Amino acid sequence: MKLIAKAAVAATLAATVGACNMSQSTPQQLNTTNANSRIYIGSLSCNVGGSTGYVLASRKTLDCVFLGKDGIQSAQYTGTIDKVGIDIGYTKAVHTIWRVYSLGSDRGPSDLSGTYVGEQGTVAAGQQAGGNWIYGGPNAEIGMVSSGVIQDAGYNLATGIAGMTIKLKR
Repeated sequence: MKLIAKAAVAATLAATVGACNMSQSTPQQLNTTNANSRIYIGSLSCNVGGSTGYVLASRKTLDCVFLGKDGIQSAQYTGTIDKVGIDIGYTKAVHTIWRVYSLGSDRGPSDLSGTYVGEQGTVAAGQQAGGNWIYGGPNAEIGMVSSGVIQDAGYNLATGIAGMTIKLKR
């Protein structure tokens, strides 16, 4: 058991160190930076509800806006993020931005609904640092990456598998 705990802490710290090199950008900054990318399609800006980790799992609500890389097209989404793995402590509601990539056919702003799965790792001691990558959506052609440092996030250690489900708001 000690070996598993040490491995989880090491993985989380590695993800945190990588995330500390990137601060959270605005959706507009991400779109400008990635304007020439063939696979980047925009940013998903989400308000993430706070939660308490129950050692092995947690669930957070999402309220998101997708902004296409053209800066004009947008769509609103709602959903949840479920984590399975080590999740100890609590986090406050935060704001995070996902960089969204389409690995297949062209996707419009209202084409992201679906289920995604991937890895996540965060450490929060007042500030939160960490990173997430997920893959899925329609035809399993969408990839999303989120990383950075968030102020006043709570106190938490989390690493494991994340599942995110989002649907278009009507």
